[in-house]
Amino acid sequence: MKNYQCRKCGQVLQSDGAPNSGTCPEGGSHSWEDLGKVGGKNYQCRKCNETLKSESSPNSGTCPNGGSHSWSQL
Repeated sequence: MKNYQCRKCGQVLQSDGAPNSGTCPEGGSHSWEDLGKVGGKNYQCRKCNETLKSESSPNSGTCPNGGSHSWSQL
């Protein structure tokens, strides 16, 4: 199972495979980014405050608040 986040609207979900692109509230289809495997450690992005349960520090990816995520373990 992996964590995914839409680059456009910021929605986060956990899925075994690439999620359905569906309709994004920001227009068009979702643009999912793989942030890494789900695990038992909590991480929070200093920019957007998104919190994930992950095996290790999530991929920096694209933060909805601009640039890349800046993860810190909680």
